[in-house]
Amino acid sequence: MLKKSQLLFSNIKDRKYLDIIFIIIIILLMFIGFLSPKILKLHSPVFNFSLVKRDLNKISISIDKLDKFKINKNYLSSEQINKRDIVLEWSNRLIYNVENDIAIARMYFPYIPKNINEFETDEKKKVFLSIILPIALRGNELVLEERQSMKAAFLANNIYQIEKLAKKYKVKNFKKTNFSDLSTSNLIRIKEELLIKINKIPITMILAQSIVESGWGSSRFAQQGNALFGEWTWNTKVGIKPKGNLDANFAVKNFKNLLESINSYILNLNSHPAYAEMRKFRAFKYKMGKKITGYDTANFLNKYAEIGFEYVTKIEKMIKNNKLYRFRNARLER
Repeated sequence: MLKKSQLLFSNIKDRKYLDIIFIIIIILLMFIGFLSPKILKLHSPVFNFSLVKRDLNKISISIDKLDKFKINKNYLSSEQINKRDIVLEWSNRLIYNVENDIAIARMYFPYIPKNINEFETDEKKKVFLSIILPIALRGNELVLEERQSMKAAFLANNIYQIEKLAKKYKVKNFKKTNFSDLSTSNLIRIKEELLIKINKIPITMILAQSIVESGWGSSRFAQQGNALFGEWTWNTKVGIKPKGNLDANFAVKNFKNLLESINSYILNLNSHPAYAEMRKFRAFKYKMGKKITGYDTANFLNKYAEIGFEYVTKIEKMIKNNKLYRFRNARLER
C-alpha cells in the first residue's frame, strides 16, 4: 500500500516538472519569435491595399483606366480607346450581351474616342451607345445608393446628412430651415420631397438626350470637355464658351470624365424646378407599381431647350428611330 502511494506521488511530481518545462519552452519560443525578425533581418509582409480599394459610393469618381475587358483574358487600357478594331469588337460584344439579356461589364470610357467621326455611320452609333450605356447604368446605380443612404439618415436621425442632401437637391425653403431644431412635420416634409427627387432616370431618355446634345459624341463640347448634355454654367472659368459668341456670359460646363457628366445631368433633372412635374409623374408611376419609360418622361422636357415642345418631339423621335427602348432592361455585372 505504501509503495503504491509513493508511486502516485512520484507521478504527480514528474507531471509538475513536465508542466514547468513545457511553459519554459513556450516562453523561449515566443521570445525567439519576437527577436528573430531583427536578428535574421526578416521583413514583415507589405500589402498593397490600393489594388483592392474601390470607392464606388462617391457620386463622381475619377476614371483614369478602364475596368476589366475580357479579350483573350487581357485588359483594355485607356491607351487603346482610340484603336478602331478594339473599340468595335468591344462595342459588338456589349450590344450582343444586351440583346441576349446578358449583364454587361463594368467598364467605363473616361472620354469619347477622338477618332469617332472616322467610323461609318452605323458603327459610330453603335460605339457611342456602347460607351454611354454602362456609364448611364452606373449613374443610376449611384443615385439609388444615395436614395438608400438618405432613408438610413432619416432612420438614424442624422441631421447633418439630411441637411447635406436637402441642400444638394434644393429642398423647398432650404435656406430658411433651421436644421438644428427641426420639427417632426418638417422632417416628414423634407423626407417626402427627397423621396420624390432622389431616383433613377430612364436609360432610354439618358441615351436619347446624350445623342442629341453631343451629336453622337462628335461635338466640340463632348470632345474637349466630356460634356454630353450641353449643361450651361454661369461660371465661364469652368466651361467652354460657344464659338461665335466669345462675349457670352455663360459657357457649356465641362467635366473630368463622362461619368461626371452623367452624374451632373441626373442631379439636374432630379433637383431643378423646371423638371418638378417629371419627378411627380415618376413618383406616381412607381407608387402604382408601374414601369416608367424614357418615352414617358421625355414629355416633360419642354424646358430643357429653347425650342420647347419641339425638343420633346426630337427626343421621342430619337428613341423611336434608333430603337433605344431595346436598352431599357440592360444591367451591369454584379
